[in-house]
Amino acid sequence: MKKQHRRWAMGLTATITLGLLAEAPTALAATSPIASQQNLTSLGSLSTQVTGLPDSTFMQQESAYQGSITGQSGWRGFSHQTGRDITIQFPKPVDVQHIEITALQNPQLGIYFPDYVQFEFQKNGQWYSAGKRTTALPQSGQSVSTQVFQFNQSAGVEADAVRLHIPVAIWVFVRGLKVSGSSTQVGQDPSKLTSIGGVTTDMGPLSPTAKNAHGIHNMLLVETGAYGNQGTWSANDFRPMVAYTDQSGQMTSPMFDTMLFLPYGTVGDTESALTSYLNDLFAPGQQLSALDQAVATTNTALNRPSYKEQVVLTIPNFPYGTHDFGMVNGQELNFGGSTQDPNASQARQAALQWYINSLLTRWKTANFQHLQLVGLYWNEEQYHSANPGERDYLNAGLKAAHDNGLPLFWIPFYGADQTSVWNDLGFDAAWIQPNFVEQGNAADEVRISNAMETANLDGMGIEVELTGLDAGNQDLYNTFLSKLDMEGFGRDQVTHAFYDGSKLLVTAANSTDPTQRAAYDNTAAFIQGK
Repeated sequence: MKKQHRRWAMGLTATITLGLLAEAPTALAATSPIASQQNLTSLGSLSTQVTGLPDSTFMQQESAYQGSITGQSGWRGFSHQTGRDITIQFPKPVDVQHIEITALQNPQLGIYFPDYVQFEFQKNGQWYSAGKRTTALPQSGQSVSTQVFQFNQSAGVEADAVRLHIPVAIWVFVRGLKVSGSSTQVGQDPSKLTSIGGVTTDMGPLSPTAKNAHGIHNMLLVETGAYGNQGTWSANDFRPMVAYTDQSGQMTSPMFDTMLFLPYGTVGDTESALTSYLNDLFAPGQQLSALDQAVATTNTALNRPSYKEQVVLTIPNFPYGTHDFGMVNGQELNFGGSTQDPNASQARQAALQWYINSLLTRWKTANFQHLQLVGLYWNEEQYHSANPGERDYLNAGLKAAHDNGLPLFWIPFYGADQTSVWNDLGFDAAWIQPNFVEQGNAADEVRISNAMETANLDGMGIEVELTGLDAGNQDLYNTFLSKLDMEGFGRDQVTHAFYDGSKLLVTAANSTDPTQRAAYDNTAAFIQGK
């Protein structure tokens, strides 16, 4: 969760201009319907619906890209919110023989082909699916290109309406929707297709007592390895994070039961940079060593001699692309791919395995007396389904964690690709970032509600976020805490991960300014259920 790239999707719109989209694209596939087919598109009424949780920020982003879905110039842009259903409702049944829609890809602007387009047909109020047309691969690369997703059936399907379901990971741009067939012929009854129905059941938010939460009630993100003092933690820094310390200096109750250590923003992803990070992480008197010392002190103050603070350590991201990682076991690793390793899968997995072995060897050697390792964290806040070899890379991370008897955790940002299927990806537990406080003056409380609903639907924990100690940030933070508490996402109801920039809560705990100190006191009250 690097400070530089964290929440990057929130500002993506500023980099997209329709002028750049005018570059001549490469067409990947197109087959026109036969000439005898009638264009049915204009016979029906067109509507578009968000399939996930509507979000005002993302809606505002895409409002600038309102080109015609059925036109052949301009583009209609969709930003996040899980997906879109594009529906054409006909006044009377038609025989649908062909459907097509064109999608744009411009990877440099974060615009990718959807993973698939699913074609659906309605008859007498019941929806049926003709299946998915998956994207041409790869979805990565630097070229600007277009792709036509199509349904073709010469006999046709009789339908009152047609619907295209399109998943939206970050940005999807479409145009050229066309439905062809006959308004007089009778096609195949859609009941021969797959019926769409059934009741979905909410999983409920991830409880701290659930088996896959691994005892994590309140976990603090601790960034180390860069930015001098901001990325260096002492025992004095950790003590008020492990035990609530009142203004007289008295330790009165437990605070965070788990610390997630992760590389601070500018820590690089090369062998030399990560070796330096590990040296720093395990250095005497700071970071993990300092936490071990702090727990010893707080155990005496709170009269809990056998208590061990839980620790989660991070697997950094080894990204696909031209990148020299360095020498590992006599092998020079490059993540850009090669003839022998086109998706850089072997290189990325070799780097991952080297890092995990180094990390866990150092952990065992350190033999901390007051710390317990309870899991590993996957330090990439979205799943890059468009990257070649990404599935194999993630599977390697999962296997390495599980082979060492450890779960693998994930904290995707709000609207990140594949968030809702975190468990299908293989993660053992996940927390959703609401990214509410970071919106500043534009913050919309609906974002908190949506994050809670996402957690409820998909069985996730909630990240609590503090980005500043001024009055404005404090107001947003207090709103956030209050809403979580009032709606059943407070103490012991949901597992929480806490992001506080870098040591903001430490600063608040040590501050004589009542406004700053309030952030620490209010956090403690939330954790304690007060």
